[in-house]
Amino acid sequence: MKKSRLWPITVILILSACTAKTATVTPSETHTQSISATPAPIEVVHTARYTLVSLTPDETLTFPLRQVTSHALPAPKKNRPTATRGDALRAWLSGTGYGLCLPVTRDTRQLFASPLPDIQRSMGPMRIDDALRVIAGEAWVMNTDEVTRTVCFQRAPTDRLMS
Repeated sequence: MKKSRLWPITVILILSACTAKTATVTPSETHTQSISATPAPIEVVHTARYTLVSLTPDETLTFPLRQVTSHALPAPKKNRPTATRGDALRAWLSGTGYGLCLPVTRDTRQLFASPLPDIQRSMGPMRIDDALRVIAGEAWVMNTDEVTRTVCFQRAPTDRLMS
């Protein structure tokens, strides 16, 4: 029987696999490892066997004008006048708990009485506050009063319209 010449190489490979290896860690790696990526705990309650419900209110419950919805105003007919931008603003605000500002100034009366463009008769899904800004147009600035839950429109400064 002939002796194999590979046995010394095999022994060296096995012994080298058992040696401990040291790793060097740079400071930037330790900094990234110490940052925790866990979010803040959310308070939930069981409502059914496999259902958890969060106890924190949604953004749309806290800010009703941020909810996403769609609206379609009816097309004008022979006996019904054309829809105005005021009609569209009231339609989008219905059900939100918000209303339009009073008293109505001459400028806002002009906004409310102007005809609604046909393209804006059916809009959505979009956020209510964005829809109100679209209906009013670039010439108007929208302000909300959270105490009285009213939406007011003021004419935009002329320098804003030029840009």
